[in-house]
Amino acid sequence: MAVYKSKGIVLRSIRYGEADRILDLYTRDAGLVSAIAKGIRRTKSRFGGRLEPLSCVDFLAYEGRTLDTVTQAEVLRSFHAVREDLARLETAGGIVATTRALAGGDEADRRVFNLLYNALDALEGRAEGHGSVESAFALKLSMLSGYALRLDACVSCERSLDALDEEGFLYYAPPLGACSVPSAAGRATRATPSRSPTAPSTRSGRCSRGR
Repeated sequence: MAVYKSKGIVLRSIRYGEADRILDLYTRDAGLVSAIAKGIRRTKSRFGGRLEPLSCVDFLAYEGRTLDTVTQAEVLRSFHAVREDLARLETAGGIVATTRALAGGDEADRRVFNLLYNALDALEGRAEGHGSVESAFALKLSMLSGYALRLDACVSCERSLDALDEEGFLYYAPPLGACSVPSAAGRATRATPSRSPTAPSTRSGRCSRGR
């Protein structure tokens, strides 16, 4: 069985059997990986708290038929502040769900790994405005995954995006990959405000008119 070493971010951890856990990690070198950490729930486990959800780890594993097996792990960054704050944790859950939906294959893409790491870093460093981090992440990951955004009309009411309110705000709904005018934003799932969108900005995650 091939042994490999990589960096990964733990997306999910599920109890398995009496003492094991099954992990989903987004790795720098192998994309999304499912692996088992044997004995991790025992009091004297060699893993300790090194494979907690959202942790960025340097790990050693060997390939299996259905699940790889993690044999060693070292924490590079725990993102403890994200896990301990309910608002940040909820936003991180949305980021993880988007990652699993759009980057769930086993093809490695270091841009996705870096984007995920930077999103968690931004989330940990912000006291508020967590929704904008998730929106920016979803927008950028959609672009990396080859999905075009609908920026010509409101996803909810089909009105032209030129129908702005006096403050010039539109709303971006990451799960829908589209924008909405203010009057229809309530019908757009998890919509967050952005200024005057037509072309996406990869730096801020906002939509800008691009004049």
